[in-house]
Amino acid sequence: MSLDRIATLRRLYGGSLVTTATRLIDVPCRYGMHLLIALRLSLEEVGAFYIVFGALMVASGLGRLGIDRAVTREMARLLAAHDTAGARQVLRRAAAQVALLSLLLTAGAMAAAWPLAAWVMHKPAMAPLFMIGALAIVPQNLANLVAGALAGLHRVTQSQIVYTWLWPGLFCVIAVVLPLTDAVALFAVVVAMTIATIVGAVMLLRDLPPAGTPATPATSLLGTGLSLFSLELVQLLISAAPPFILGALAPTDEVGLYAIAWRVVLVIYMFVSGVASMMSPRFARLYVLDDRIGLKREAGRALGFALALALGPILVVTLWPERILQLFGPHFAPAAPALRILLIGQLAAALTTTTPELLGMTGYARSLLHINTLAALILIGGLTVLCPWFGAQGAAIATTATMLINAAGTSFMAQRKLGFVPLTALFAEGRRARLA
Repeated sequence: MSLDRIATLRRLYGGSLVTTATRLIDVPCRYGMHLLIALRLSLEEVGAFYIVFGALMVASGLGRLGIDRAVTREMARLLAAHDTAGARQVLRRAAAQVALLSLLLTAGAMAAAWPLAAWVMHKPAMAPLFMIGALAIVPQNLANLVAGALAGLHRVTQSQIVYTWLWPGLFCVIAVVLPLTDAVALFAVVVAMTIATIVGAVMLLRDLPPAGTPATPATSLLGTGLSLFSLELVQLLISAAPPFILGALAPTDEVGLYAIAWRVVLVIYMFVSGVASMMSPRFARLYVLDDRIGLKREAGRALGFALALALGPILVVTLWPERILQLFGPHFAPAAPALRILLIGQLAAALTTTTPELLGMTGYARSLLHINTLAALILIGGLTVLCPWFGAQGAAIATTATMLINAAGTSFMAQRKLGFVPLTALFAEGRRARLA
């Protein structure tokens, strides 16, 4: 390979490779966390933990309403225009809004803990678990806001540290030294998220540029965030709604089976979401600069990079699902059919990597809202109908159907609004590289 070719690859993918290498730390951290939970808790306790953990993820999303994503877009846009004062102003307003929303939601979650456990889940003993989980809402949301701001500063590696693996890694350290129960595990999540928030805030304050030019007129973070939040809400629902609805409509053991199957396929989602997070600020910058050619090239390259990372894990999990599940314990082997079903949805997500972010960062967030509303309705309806009859496999069918609808809808809208989808952009980039 020529030196010129090596230099070109380094220029195109060098930064992404560094960020991805950092993101790979997520594997031992996040899967160490799930492995500790699976090995040290009973199947019923595993189910109880993931019911509360899933509810926490949805609740924390409602406490920030996409403001962290809006901060990424607005800070990237303002810094591209060299408006550092405006970027600082956006961050201050976002911090105040997220803190207020999160505190209100924490109080509401505390008050709803017993009715939720007794009347919805029909498991009154879970009320203390819901209360412990509510304590994580504030640090979780502030950590995500910090990560979103770091992404807007193009500090993508630091952003991924805070978004993905720092708090699971801290959880593993805490969980190793404590006798683990479902309640202790949830408390460890709270402590780990709090420490991650502090570390992320230090990194953000260190890298935040000094105020320079006067601030431009402020845009509505909440309005922008709500449109972008529709994408995050579907992602949160895909992760959190199946264990919650399974817990209400099926035995807790089924929740444990589904939860571990979902955690296995998240290895693939880790690569997809990591590449998408890297590209969001780049898309926003190129859109502001009206560089449509560059936008298409970046989308194609990002998809190619994501597929290169994700197809290997997809193949491995497809060939040996039972063996992989048994790493978490022999009692998780019955989750293999659910795992196979979930892989179909993850393949669709991999093939449409960055498509939702492409729409959100180029001013078509409202189109995302329509697609994601439909996807959310399909998910909730499918879970309600299928879970009582098919348990974990029913949850997997509903989740995969939702992911397929989301992939098809975002692809159709990207083609219609932008004139391309990342997959066709990847083919075009390949042809251009061969001709060069």
